[in-house]
Amino acid sequence: MKKTLIALGLLVMIGGSTYTVYNYNKSLSKSPAAITDKQNTASSQNQTSTANSFTLKQYSNNTASTNKTTSEDAKVKASDFKIKDLNGKEVSLSDYKGKKVFLNFWASWCPPCKAEMPDIERLYQETKDSDLVILAVNLAEDNTTVQNFIKNNKYSFPVLLDPDNDAAIKYQIVSIPTSYFIDKEGNVVAKHIGSMTLENMKSYINNIK
Repeated sequence: MKKTLIALGLLVMIGGSTYTVYNYNKSLSKSPAAITDKQNTASSQNQTSTANSFTLKQYSNNTASTNKTTSEDAKVKASDFKIKDLNGKEVSLSDYKGKKVFLNFWASWCPPCKAEMPDIERLYQETKDSDLVILAVNLAEDNTTVQNFIKNNKYSFPVLLDPDNDAAIKYQIVSIPTSYFIDKEGNVVAKHIGSMTLENMKSYINNIK
């Protein structure tokens, strides 16, 4: 069955600061969710979970409510995926074993996603010749829409297309933006739900061994 994540409705709450997008896909697979809870200090000080992300689906175990990091004895392997970039080239997460990966899930209609993108671009410009790989995975939008968005904003970081939400389902994406930080061995080091500043991003990356 083709897996589609479409905004079937927008519920505007609290003066428009919170939006809920209903996702009717029920075939969500298990993925890097067994991670030790740890609130991100910068996020709790500067952001709220309602104002800085769009909720796509809430789980009964409330995995979307916190940002998480792993301990050394509770490492979780990042799920591999194979999707295409904007040029139609197939890309797998496993292609980047031996490198640190900043994996970001986003959509062009999502204000919190758009808010952090200038800082993602700054990070990319600072680290593009290093061992860090940035992969910005767009959810369920067509190539033309994404191409135009990237071109109009003059972004140059790598963008992947997930039209059927295959990668999103593996990573249990319930709100966007959501980011995963993955070490050189392919283990999830941290997960962040909501938009970030450049300082937030660097803090996570510096914790990748």
